[in-house]
Amino acid sequence: MKDDLQLLRCFLAVAKAQNFRAAADHLGVTRSAVSQAMRKLEDSLGIALLHRTTRHVRLTEAGQTLYQQISGPLAAINVALEEVSEDGPARGLLRVAVTSIAERFLS
Repeated sequence: MKDDLQLLRCFLAVAKAQNFRAAADHLGVTRSAVSQAMRKLEDSLGIALLHRTTRHVRLTEAGQTLYQQISGPLAAINVALEEVSEDGPARGLLRVAVTSIAERFLS
């Protein structure tokens, strides 16, 4: 599931930038990683999502449909994940049961 989400995020970055290098820079990965991710996504779906040339990347009809269908929901997922992670680290009282020997080391 996590890999699928990463592949879709990568796809969105490529679709927005229409360039593997720009998408890689945005994601903080290599162009090769972006290319491999797109190939993996296309292989898993069994359809081409991108028209590639040496200078440009364009969405196929299927790619355009996928982009339109997932861009909103993925943005919502990203917002939800950011909100959850803003809660910070866990806090509270931690009780530990130890033997009398270990108690000397913990006091």
